[in-house]
Amino acid sequence: MTMTLFQLLAFAGFVGFVLSESRKYYLIHEMKAWNDALAYCRASHTDLAIIKSSDDMVRLQNEAQRQRFSSEAWIGLYNDINSWRWSFDNEPLGFENWDSIFQQPNNRDGHEECVAAFWYGRWYDAPCDTVLPFVCFDDRNFTASRYIYISKPPMNWSDAQSYCRQHYTDLAIIKNSIESVAFQNILTTSAWLGLFRDSWKWINETNMSTIMWAPGQPDNKNDNELCGFVTNSQAADAPCSDTKPFFCYSDITGRKQTIRVKIQSKQDVNDPAFKAAILEKIKEKLMDHGMPENTTVNWLKQPGGVVFHKEEYNNNNDTEKKT
Repeated sequence: MTMTLFQLLAFAGFVGFVLSESRKYYLIHEMKAWNDALAYCRASHTDLAIIKSSDDMVRLQNEAQRQRFSSEAWIGLYNDINSWRWSFDNEPLGFENWDSIFQQPNNRDGHEECVAAFWYGRWYDAPCDTVLPFVCFDDRNFTASRYIYISKPPMNWSDAQSYCRQHYTDLAIIKNSIESVAFQNILTTSAWLGLFRDSWKWINETNMSTIMWAPGQPDNKNDNELCGFVTNSQAADAPCSDTKPFFCYSDITGRKQTIRVKIQSKQDVNDPAFKAAILEKIKEKLMDHGMPENTTVNWLKQPGGVVFHKEEYNNNNDTEKKT
C-alpha cells in the first residue's frame, strides 16, 4: 500500500503580556489620627490604602486575616467638603452666601453635596436627591431677568441641572453680591442653584468605589466625621482626629511573561487584521484563567518585524521540521 504524503503548514509566534500593576497592603498596629497615618504611609510605603477592585479587597482581607485582625482601621478615604464648584463652568467657589444662623454648610447625616437657597436668598447644603423648585440662568441675558425660577415640577438637583441645560444655560450661578440680590428677588420658596461638591473619594482623588458602606454609614455624627475607616470589609466615617490602626499600600510593578503560540491557517498570519483577531482570542482565554482585565498583551516581533515563523509537519513520521 502506497502512503500518500502531505504537508500541513503551521506557524509559531510569541505573545508577551505584562500583568497589571497590583497593590500590597500592610496593616500598621500603631494608633494614629487619620492625617498622621497618611504621613506615615507616604513616608514608608505608597499611601494610605485605596481599594479600587475586588482583587484589592481580597488582598486587604488577606492581610487582616494573616494578622488575625478584626477591628477598625483607617483607609485612604475622605469626604472633600471644600470642593464646592459651579455646575456651569466648574469654577471653584469664590463669592459665598451661606446661612450662618443655621451653621451652613453642615453636611447633616453625611449626604449633603448640593446647594439650595432659602426663600430669603441664603444658601444651605442638602442631599442631591431632595426634590425642590430650582433656578436656571440664561448666559445670553445680562440683566436681572437672566434668572428663571421653575416651581413645577420640583426636581432633584441632577434633573434640575438637565432641565436648565436643555431649556436655558444651566442651574443658576451667583458670583457677586449684585447677582445674589437679583437671584433672591425671584425666590418664593427654597430652590436649587448650580453649586455642588465632590462626595467621598480616595486619597488619589478618584471616586469611592468597590467597598460598600456599613449599614447606617456615613452619618457624619456630630457634623465632623470626614475620614473613612474599614470594619468587617465595609466602610464607615469617623472624626479624623480619632486614633486607629491603619492600612498602607505599596504599588507592585507589573510582571512580564511570554507564551509561545502555534497556529494552523491557510491565511496570511502576518496580516494585521488576522493578528488582531487572534490576539483578542488569546486575551479572552487568558482572562478566563484569571488574568486581570487591564493586563497589556502584545505580539513579540522577530527581527525584520514579523511575528510568525513557518513550521512544517510531515504525517508519515509525525516529526517536526522548522524552516
